[in-house]
Amino acid sequence: MTGSFSVVKSEDGEGTIRLSISGDVDNDVAPALTDIIANAADQPGAGPIVVDLDRVSALTAAGIRALLEGREAAERCDRPYRIVNVHDETAGHALRVVGLADIAEQVTALQQRR
Repeated sequence: MTGSFSVVKSEDGEGTIRLSISGDVDNDVAPALTDIIANAADQPGAGPIVVDLDRVSALTAAGIRALLEGREAAERCDRPYRIVNVHDETAGHALRVVGLADIAEQVTALQQRR
């Protein structure tokens, strides 16, 4: 599955870094996403890292692995880490299985629909 992928980084002025992901997060782009999250976490003076999945069209196992590795990078840098806008029920289930549900917003809403 190869498609378009992009990341827009923004800061809120209070140190929070938001990484807005668009497109397919698959084997081809997962290493880049891991690096992007790690670089954001490693920025001096950075605060929480927020990964926004609102515009993700596909999230494969490799993409979920990238999110896990991103959390590890944020933890190494002592940065809070959240995943927001999880709209896909399959992705929400996968995040619960791998233990990311505690930091992923909207996963609870997906659970309630079952």
